[in-house]
Amino acid sequence: MKKVIILSFSLLAAGLFAGYLFLFTSAQVMGASVLSEEEVSFLLADKVCFSPETDAGLWLNGVEIPYETEEKRYYIPRNMEEDHWKGQICASADGMPASVIWEADEAFDNIKDAVAAGHVFACIIYNETGYQKVSVLFTGIPVMCIDGDMGETDSRVRVFDPVKSLQGNYQTEESRIYYNIRGNASKRFEKIGYRLELLQEDGEAGRKTSLLGMRIDNDWQLKAMYSDRSKLRDKLSIDLWNQIAERTETKADAGCRMEYLELIINGSYQGLYGLVEPTDYKSLSLNKEKDLIYKAASDEWPDERLFDESEQLQSFSCAGVNIRQAGKIYAPGLWEPFRRFWNSGYEMESQEDLEKLYDCIDRQNFIAYDLYYNAIAGMDNRFKNIIYSTVVHADGTFTIRRIPWDQNYSWGDDFEEGEEKDIKNIRYNPELACRWLNEEVFRNMQKYDSGLSEDMRITWEEWRGTFLKEEYWKTHARELMEYLTGSGAFARDTVRWPDSNNVAGTGEIEAFIDARFVWLDEYLRRL
Repeated sequence: MKKVIILSFSLLAAGLFAGYLFLFTSAQVMGASVLSEEEVSFLLADKVCFSPETDAGLWLNGVEIPYETEEKRYYIPRNMEEDHWKGQICASADGMPASVIWEADEAFDNIKDAVAAGHVFACIIYNETGYQKVSVLFTGIPVMCIDGDMGETDSRVRVFDPVKSLQGNYQTEESRIYYNIRGNASKRFEKIGYRLELLQEDGEAGRKTSLLGMRIDNDWQLKAMYSDRSKLRDKLSIDLWNQIAERTETKADAGCRMEYLELIINGSYQGLYGLVEPTDYKSLSLNKEKDLIYKAASDEWPDERLFDESEQLQSFSCAGVNIRQAGKIYAPGLWEPFRRFWNSGYEMESQEDLEKLYDCIDRQNFIAYDLYYNAIAGMDNRFKNIIYSTVVHADGTFTIRRIPWDQNYSWGDDFEEGEEKDIKNIRYNPELACRWLNEEVFRNMQKYDSGLSEDMRITWEEWRGTFLKEEYWKTHARELMEYLTGSGAFARDTVRWPDSNNVAGTGEIEAFIDARFVWLDEYLRRL
């Protein structure tokens, strides 16, 4: 009898051992086993559900995973171009390590469709006595999570990136930050853009790291893209300008880079954003001590009286133009380069004024900028949304170059018309494909520079023979849209911000490209 009892216990122990062994030999997702309903029931048979007071959470590579409180789900990015799972998931309960398993789900077998549809998976956090079931949504693009009050230096950011990371691994970053609203236009929209600065753990400035495969820095911008219905126009425009800048002999006209992410702030899902490197002294290879960056941020034009006032007040602002300080202390003459540019360019009345202008600008850069905003029909980039990169030479002379930013009114999108028009609403205007856009300085240059039209045509034909091909940019637009829709992020942003009137397709942009480039070919030949 005693032998039978011992044998029974041995068989039971062997069964338990086999059951627990199965946990470690079954299919795994991010290092956690995927168990069937029966296996989950067996595992939890002697456990009770955690009380509401239990602080249970999921972690990825040692960083707490973003949690969205309204839908009560975790957001985990996955690289949809890879068949394997990257990153290690773990759990905690009341500050102590806990275990985690996934409930079996057929959607794991077709993860691309599941991610695009926003399918929610279930996993279980458990310890020796209790457990909690939580929901997890996999997204195909990086995720940023910010916790803390805007304008305070004790806020924190977490970034999860298995897609764009320079090392090709699953990059998880956590940092203390300062963040605030970016740009005056953001204040008029429900969806807000932000600027954030990475800080050291003691609150000091200057913590620098690469995010989403971009440069190593501590200063970043988040574009809300609220009025960009496709969420493609800014990205396409940035990528095009960078193609142009790469072909110049200077880095003083380099553009920024932008990558997509989903943003959660204090547990609230904020939608699809563009993380942008700022265009600054570093990106333009300028000397902070002697060179200058002027930024035309609004339609308010300066004049002689306003320049004088800014000098007297030692102000870094003049009408709609600002000097990017970057730690500069005001010194007499900071406005002189832009003032001379303005007086000779915007107030041009003679050949002599043209020569003064050409003494202080990069003529080829101005040609490139003019052709660029015409290629994209950048309605909002003719006077404002321009950065003036200004290199001051040893002899006191200087060279000014134009660089674009905030190109959301582009690729066929136009300002809304009518009495009920709203700054946040945009309409697609096919007529833009067959309209030449101009602005005051370049119009004056054309009037007094007899060789300008031919140099414009030569530059345009060089572009058309190399990087400015219809099929390339249409394909690029389609690939970007597939990335956003396949990640599920585009649909979530559309639900979160219905007034943004998102358009989940590239039809308008492709139609604009087909008509615009050919029309400009003929226009510049005639010019």
